Amino acid sequence: MKKKYQIFISSTYKDLVKARAKVRDAILSMMHFPVGMEMFNAADEEQWEIIKETIDSSDYYVLILGQRYGSEIEEGSDAGISYTEKEFRYATEKKIPILVFIMADSVPLQRDFIESDSQREKLEKFKVIASHGHTVQWWENEDELARKVIASLHQQMDRKERTGWIRGDSFDIEASYAELLKLNKKIRELEEENEKLKSQIVVRKPHLKVSFVIAEVDSAEESKKEECYLHGGLVQEISENHIKMREITGNAENYRNKYEPLEIGYVDAHLRPYVRKEDIQKYNESLPDAKAIDEYIKQMRVHEKLKKGGVALYLKIENDGTAKATDVRVSATFPECVHLMNIDDVKKLVEPPAPKLPPNPIDAAEKEYERKMNPMVDLANYFACVQPSYSFDAINSSFLSNRLDTKDYCFYIDENSIFAENRQLPHKDAETFDDFYMVPVKKGDAKIKISMMCSEYVEPEEQYIDIQIV
Repeated sequence: MKKKYQIFISSTYKDLVKARAKVRDAILSMMHFPVGMEMFNAADEEQWEIIKETIDSSDYYVLILGQRYGSEIEEGSDAGISYTEKEFRYATEKKIPILVFIMADSVPLQRDFIESDSQREKLEKFKVIASHGHTVQWWENEDELARKVIASLHQQMDRKERTGWIRGDSFDIEASYAELLKLNKKIRELEEENEKLKSQIVVRKPHLKVSFVIAEVDSAEESKKEECYLHGGLVQEISENHIKMREITGNAENYRNKYEPLEIGYVDAHLRPYVRKEDIQKYNESLPDAKAIDEYIKQMRVHEKLKKGGVALYLKIENDGTAKATDVRVSATFPECVHLMNIDDVKKLVEPPAPKLPPNPIDAAEKEYERKMNPMVDLANYFACVQPSYSFDAINSSFLSNRLDTKDYCFYIDENSIFAENRQLPHKDAETFDDFYMVPVKKGDAKIKISMMCSEYVEPEEQYIDIQIV
């Protein structure tokens, strides 16, 4: 089937009227279709959509450059470039084969076509751009140009066969239409079969998810010895994607009361004979200064927040996928509204040392009064001192976990993040890691960012757990 090609001719207008006519006639002599600016008003921006459609439907693009840069676009993103260069850029963008024909520098410059220095500079830059990566021919007159266009088009048509146009009676339309229907039917059948086969395939892949569980001791007796496990009630709600927890206020300020100065009016009437004003004055003068008391209250406030305001939690990793997960690595980054601690560090917390109080004259008066009223008190106090005293609270009792120590995993805390690693986690199974301690330090809403990775994942998967401190 003999194809006919549509060839777009692009050039400046006034200086290349004869050259364009010669090229048009040459293309017609090849029995192909020339199109160009005679069809449009090149300075009319409203015609640009029609020009683009014409370039889109063309098989080859012929650019003829002479001694003028041409009319420039005044507005928009293309302001400052010529309409000819705009057409060239669009043809380049659409990857249409481009043939470039540039007038030789030896041709005398015609006085009527002299442009400004800036336009001549733009023309030279345009020549460099047009020459790069395209077939370029230099010409001196219209006849030479026409011959070179014909030769270059023949070469391009042999090397880069394009869609072109053919006569409708050159092939059997009915047969082609029937063949298309047959192929479309086959495509639909293959797509349906593909979907059916895909639905039968079970993709075996692990699916990891993380949650937090409140840690508890085994018995009430153990809970008395491990206070950090007693605060589960601070958690008002806990699920796979949400934790709501209460922040305690504490009563550290109450410790300030025992450092209040004494007054004689505080002494009961029956003790006043045993208390002198000089003793009360000496006691008040020996009290710790305000700065030491303030620092002690500050430390007690932190101690109470850590010791009584946190909750012990377990990290739980579950695999509810269809395949085993190997080399599991999970990290959980907590927001600033909570503080993380190792559970052993919480157990080792001791109350800050209190500023020392001087001997209380009222306490001494009470003892003096008791000795006078009951002389046997001194004897009872003596026997109390020599008898052995045992305190069950002084016996260290370690917390026994019912989890096996043979688990092949790793768990640690770094700043405000926790990290857990496990050699493998079968599907439909879960692993609970060591307990840790979380203390709310500021009210507000935030998120815990979870990152999960295993050998079966291509990229880490992320999960977020909302945390609300009230």
